[in-house]
Amino acid sequence: MDQKELAALHAEAEVELKKIPGVIGVEFGLKEIGGKTTNQISFRVFVKEKRKPEDLNPAEIIPKEYKGIPTDVLVVPDITPVHCQDMDHHSPLIGGISISGFRTDSNNLYDNGTLGFFATLNGVSGPENVVLVSNNHVLTFGGATVSDTVYQPKFVEQNGQVAIVLDQEQRHPIGKINNAGKEGIHSYAYPSEAAVDFFVDAATAKLDICISSWCNTNCGVSYKNEIRGLNIGGNSKLEDVDRVKQTDLGVSDYVVYKVGRRTSKTKGKVIGIGDPTGTKGWHITIEATEADCDGIIRFVEHGDSGSALVNAQNKLVGIVFAKSGSNPAIAYACHIHPVIDLLSITPITTANPPVGPAGQTLNDVEGIFTGINHTTEVRERFLNTRKGAEIYQRILDHRQEVVALVNHRRPVTVAWHRSKGPAFLAHFVNNARDPAHLIPFEVEGITRDQMIRRMAEVLTQHGSESLQQVIQRYFGEVMGFINSFDNLHEFVKQFENASGSNEFSDHTARMEETIDVK
Repeated sequence: MDQKELAALHAEAEVELKKIPGVIGVEFGLKEIGGKTTNQISFRVFVKEKRKPEDLNPAEIIPKEYKGIPTDVLVVPDITPVHCQDMDHHSPLIGGISISGFRTDSNNLYDNGTLGFFATLNGVSGPENVVLVSNNHVLTFGGATVSDTVYQPKFVEQNGQVAIVLDQEQRHPIGKINNAGKEGIHSYAYPSEAAVDFFVDAATAKLDICISSWCNTNCGVSYKNEIRGLNIGGNSKLEDVDRVKQTDLGVSDYVVYKVGRRTSKTKGKVIGIGDPTGTKGWHITIEATEADCDGIIRFVEHGDSGSALVNAQNKLVGIVFAKSGSNPAIAYACHIHPVIDLLSITPITTANPPVGPAGQTLNDVEGIFTGINHTTEVRERFLNTRKGAEIYQRILDHRQEVVALVNHRRPVTVAWHRSKGPAFLAHFVNNARDPAHLIPFEVEGITRDQMIRRMAEVLTQHGSESLQQVIQRYFGEVMGFINSFDNLHEFVKQFENASGSNEFSDHTARMEETIDVK
């Protein structure tokens, strides 16, 4: 049975089995025998309490199988939201660390959670589009809402207990909530499958990025695609995004990891997919398979909410939101794709790297500041030339419009990605930061001039009249020098040497004889 058929059968079984009095929810997952999970697949049927068959009415009896798949009757779990604390300060920011809004609940208690991972809004990177992702119940704790600040808190040990430092000067602001998301049901359909109600507990906060580019310099925070101590085969990065499917269960353990601020790295396996409570929506059920750093067999504890759920291939498959109130080994996570759909984000991974001046670090903090100095130097040299100052002003005049088109006008977004604009931009920025990083003339079969030509076409089609005029005015000039360098620091010398001369305009005239603008 393939995934499409199995997903449909699962949805059908949930509807039919919940018609039986007393049935609360139905998962597809691994059968339990004697309180231990096996590798046998089953429909996990949840009831408030288990009773002997002789105490049941005929209508209350749950069949031993449904369409050839065994059933397993279990008691509805007590799903308790995971909240709480972490000790270290991290720069650059990475996944698996503490975050807090420094707000209190009705008992005047502070709460902290975990930074799960980073993402870009609408799949387009840049300093204004990088967000951290955590649970809704973490970011909005204490009534926090959009535009409220998210901090990396400081902790100290007092009398053997970890305490949060409340002094405002010791708080490290890292961003502001931009999408409170939700803690509830979100309907989502995987390709070729029917829509299902998934449980989603997720929200985002825009990072106060450390920006360094030709346009501006503003140092806030920096980040990198890494999860603290994840270390799966020596790799702590998120490689891509994946789905835990019904067809993944039963053959062998579907191994998952999480790194949270309270229990750090833990290992477990997926034992169920579905909605055991009948009210929360479909989610992932995980069972810890190894002891945590405290020597306890558990997957999460208070403070781990918001942790990224990662499979054995370093792929992001979910976001942790709760633990079992009765069994410390059991935890729960949202499926990642409904989260992505709800928040309109694209997780930053090796497969989807950040591009442009988006604040991702080089190798270490020293590298960040060295890079910023190089970027500032090359920008100032560029602006001190006549042609550089002219082009810079045109960039400022139309920057917001171009960014908006790339972010929100689909044909422009598609052209930007298909012409490898993000990759080229990343190389330009990295070269500005580090002169030893040379800019390639071609990325995955796309040349620089092909990228420029395609973006000129699509921006002319969708841009304002003034933007069209600027493109028409400078297109030939840009095409004349776009392939004349592999290092911005050397390229700026051409502007410095040509300042006050007609070198560039003459070069443009020669190029226009061979350029066919389509």
